[in-house]
Amino acid sequence: MNTGYDTIIVGGGMAGIAGAHELARRGQQVLLLEQFAFGHERGSSAGPSRIFRLSQTVREYAPMAARALTLWKQFQTDYATQLYWPAGLLDLGNTQTHILAEIQAHLREGGQDFEVLDALALARRYPQWRPGDDWQAVYSPEAGILNPSLTLELLTAMAGVLGATLLDRTPVLGFDLSDPAVPAVHTACGTFSAGRLVVAAGAWLPGLVPDLAPSLRVTQEQVVFFRPTQPEAFALGRFPLFIHHQMPEVYGFPLFHLPGVKVGLHTSGPQVDPDTRDGLPQPKLTAMMRAFLEDHLPGAAGPVMQIKTCLYTTTRTGDFIYDTHPDSPQVLLVSACSGVGFKFLPVHGEIIADWAAGRRHPLLTGRFGLVEATPPFAPSG
Repeated sequence: MNTGYDTIIVGGGMAGIAGAHELARRGQQVLLLEQFAFGHERGSSAGPSRIFRLSQTVREYAPMAARALTLWKQFQTDYATQLYWPAGLLDLGNTQTHILAEIQAHLREGGQDFEVLDALALARRYPQWRPGDDWQAVYSPEAGILNPSLTLELLTAMAGVLGATLLDRTPVLGFDLSDPAVPAVHTACGTFSAGRLVVAAGAWLPGLVPDLAPSLRVTQEQVVFFRPTQPEAFALGRFPLFIHHQMPEVYGFPLFHLPGVKVGLHTSGPQVDPDTRDGLPQPKLTAMMRAFLEDHLPGAAGPVMQIKTCLYTTTRTGDFIYDTHPDSPQVLLVSACSGVGFKFLPVHGEIIADWAAGRRHPLLTGRFGLVEATPPFAPSG
């Protein structure tokens, strides 16, 4: 087996596979290492659905989303596989919520279509909703649903077709950065070296790079599928995606994959160790979701069909991390994280591939740069 590559990527989740696919597409010799089987459900990249949206609360993410949508559509054309289902999105909050004003400003700056609805107009157009009197909604027609498991299966297969070397069930035992120009990775299958190394290990990143541990928090989150009393009212095309920007932030989907409304609470789960978490749902979180539905979407507050848990790896600011390792400029640390990363998958691939070629992606601003700019979390106790 070859032990020397142009680039090695550690982590076969969303960012790692995106990077390996793009590097292979550009003709690099790339090795992708994954500790579990490709497509496993122990991390953050599995499942049938994620929200894609152009409506961003932070300015730097708006052009990234626009670029990502172009690339998602290109994937679909190149591989004749549907990965994105148009659904529309309602960003919801009260009329004084500054987040809704920021979303509108960034959509306007990007030349994107959107519509603002007051509570009366929202209830008239979507009678499934029982909004508060002071609610406002920003409707974005370009939002849609992405299928993570299908996407990763497709891009993993295509990365191999394009020449990438893919090794799963290959845990990383450590790094050798004694030669800053040629980082090496020790695994149970041998030692591999490359001119560039990308560590995109998701929830396992703090363990592999202890310098990052104070700046990252791993939590177990959950989504719940509720069976509506009138399923046809929540069908894709009749009921859009939604994000309610209050605390806790609630998001939801129309019927997709399962005949139930999928609901989640953003960054509300308990802190866990990715290797020892029990994977058990938190009843109090399910109760909070049901209470929201009973108050505002009563037709969706039916029996629980399914509960799934996954991992979030979150920074204090909620931003991504793209930073070189403190011991080697040839090692890129990637945390495409905080529960918002999947929609940007094709852009993550471009950022990683550009870095491996010695270039800085035009959308990679200083916001995502220095680890030192990410405040550490206070110790939990």
